Amino acid sequence: MDLNDIWQENKRFITTVGSGFLVFLIGFLVIEGMYSGDIDSIRRKNSAARGKLRTEMFTADDRGVARDENEALLESFEKLTEAAAFGPRPEFDLEGRADSARNVYMTSVDRVRNRVEDLASRRRARLPEGLDLERLETNNVDAIERNLHALDLLERALVLALESGVKQVRSADIKLDPAFTSRRGLGSIEKTKVSVDVVASPDAVASWLLACETPAVGDSVFSIRQQALPIDAIDARRATSKSDEVQAKVTFLVVRVNEVENSDDDA
Repeated sequence: MDLNDIWQENKRFITTVGSGFLVFLIGFLVIEGMYSGDIDSIRRKNSAARGKLRTEMFTADDRGVARDENEALLESFEKLTEAAAFGPRPEFDLEGRADSARNVYMTSVDRVRNRVEDLASRRRARLPEGLDLERLETNNVDAIERNLHALDLLERALVLALESGVKQVRSADIKLDPAFTSRRGLGSIEKTKVSVDVVASPDAVASWLLACETPAVGDSVFSIRQQALPIDAIDARRATSKSDEVQAKVTFLVVRVNEVENSDDDA
């Protein structure tokens, strides 16, 4: 078969391929002519950027400074955490306890009720029935631990209230941080709220709030004034029963600082 026969049989295909190649060649020449300067500039910039990436941008001294700053920040974080986070008394801590978390909580509830009710009786003050502490309907250890810490703060707040001359505690309430049951999970700062609603003279309420915010050791019942009790909100108004008394609802915070990951890169 000679070239003429090949041409006759495949001239349509050859013409199509040739036309495509010609269009491609023309397009390439046009683009090269119009954008060759920009392409070369981009190539130079790309080459320079690669060269920088191959060169160490930070020295060993820079790395040492960064490490020192990181250590200083972590130390500051630990100090702030120690100052802000609530420290439960050993009897309200689950760590190292042989009994189940639920049993520890129920035992602690009975103990707190007995101690606070005994103090209220001696001070001739009124308390809500059972201190308004509801039965926990959960076996979740984390939830029980948080309620246990809140119970610790509640006892401290109630004892200080009675010691300060408060004659009536209307109600008490514990609410875990909403994020505890949220799908989004807990943040770095977790806050359980403990609210106490009292009726007393303005002087007694003022003394109570001052005692809650003034840590001391030694002279208080059960040695509960080991740390200040953070106050989140105060709602005070004139009592409806007596004109010389006020009704004050004080909300305290059990602050829990969740751990921050510390990744050391020694490479």
